[in-house]
Amino acid sequence: MESLRDIRQNIKAVKSTQQIMQTMKMISNARIRKAQDAMTAARPFAKKMLEMVDDLKQDILAMPQPDDGTENPAGRFFVNRTGNPSKIGLLVITGDKGLAGSFNAVLLRAALQFLKKHQDKQITLFAVGKKGRDFFARLKMPNLRVAYESVGIFPKVSYAHAELLGEAVMKAFFEEKLGSVTLIYNDFKSLASQNLVEQKILPFNFEQGQNKREESDFEFEPGVKEIFNILVPRLFKANMYRILLESQAANLAATMNAMDAASKNAGEIVSALGVKLNKVRQAGITNEILDIVNGANALNG
Repeated sequence: MESLRDIRQNIKAVKSTQQIMQTMKMISNARIRKAQDAMTAARPFAKKMLEMVDDLKQDILAMPQPDDGTENPAGRFFVNRTGNPSKIGLLVITGDKGLAGSFNAVLLRAALQFLKKHQDKQITLFAVGKKGRDFFARLKMPNLRVAYESVGIFPKVSYAHAELLGEAVMKAFFEEKLGSVTLIYNDFKSLASQNLVEQKILPFNFEQGQNKREESDFEFEPGVKEIFNILVPRLFKANMYRILLESQAANLAATMNAMDAASKNAGEIVSALGVKLNKVRQAGITNEILDIVNGANALNG
């Protein structure tokens, strides 16, 4: 049986851990409000940019192809005719730290399933988050190549991070002639839950768009090509910024929930140890009383 000293040390250790968990919960709770505000502010801009490009995409698809036989770069954002189907890209956004419940495990499990499903293809990887970077570094897959990694950006994501990420993805997509790029991340649904998302981000997929016009009646100045070569990459980077903010808010929410649950569990352990401490103390007192009574009886006998 454990001694009173051992039980008291266990209680002290659990209470110390509980305080750390409560502190992490409060920090996440304070940060998630700011993250939610940034995420909410970024959504309308990204949505309107998406609607505008969706509305005008037929104009760029109708543009004449270059005389040298190459494809209009902006057009590849929508229809990738020159990409190699055997070469694909994968963008995975995880957290930089653990203690977030199943947040990272769900993402890495989905990424691993994707890699197994496409093990016959050459995969160019873009890893955001230390957990994902470290996980993929341990994998020994000859068909997997890490083209870009970004760690330590959470929970202070800025548009500069999205711009660097967007540039890296677009550069690999065009220069390496990737057939497609798939994104895996956790979307912020509510403070209580996150939604795993696996979607193709290049080429753009507007299947759910409501615009059905074949061509617009807009006049472009200085020209369609010049405008779209600026507008479409900006749309992609704006969408990357929104996705990073969504993932950041989801990570903070998962951390807050995990620390709340862990703090409650620690409290239950402390209560159980307190009961155990009392039982051991009472047993010790009972044994001492019995020793005194037995000694008295021996003297009287």
